[in-house]
Amino acid sequence: MTHVTEDDLDDLEFDTLRTGDHISAARRLSELAESVSGGVSRANVLLRAGEQWQHAGDHERAAELYRKAIEDGGETYGDPRAYLADALFELGRADEARTLLDQIRADSPRDPEVYRAVAEVLYAQGDATGAHEWATSGADVVLALRDRAVGTGMGGGPDEAPASGDADSLTPGPDDVAIAEDSLEALLRLRYRARVDLGRGEDDYDALLDDLLKNA
Repeated sequence: MTHVTEDDLDDLEFDTLRTGDHISAARRLSELAESVSGGVSRANVLLRAGEQWQHAGDHERAAELYRKAIEDGGETYGDPRAYLADALFELGRADEARTLLDQIRADSPRDPEVYRAVAEVLYAQGDATGAHEWATSGADVVLALRDRAVGTGMGGGPDEAPASGDADSLTPGPDDVAIAEDSLEALLRLRYRARVDLGRGEDDYDALLDDLLKNA
């Protein structure tokens, strides 16, 4: 068994960014997934291996690793189904991909990064409407967390649907809110790009993005 930490995986991916050798990284991560112990879950390593195969342009192998991560059921960042959907879109299997996204939506995820990942996948596929809906829902999750933590009363613009899922039932701690806030700007940026593509005017969410950028 091999003890692997998140720092080890980050270092490997950093080196890959420098060398551009995604295939070697994917193979190394695939090997580690079969012997990993402690530190990180096997599912997490499988997910990272899939990402490297996808960066290398081998979407079939990426999909295989993502499926293994899902089947493993261990702790991962985000939702492996979103990554699998991305690979399936690239393989021309859009119906399968959208079925996965429907499953994610039905689960009402509470992690805003899941919404960001799905919104980015849809935007890359030219689905500005879908990207806008997912980015808005993700922003609503963050705003609901903020509401419950500090009572700002923000969330839900005048022309938008209510927040998805049962985010209002959350009982977040300071760390939960801080992590979620890190996702907010990315969600709002993506949402704004989708609105521009859709020819929609600025709204309260865009004003919130302006405020975030001014205070950055």
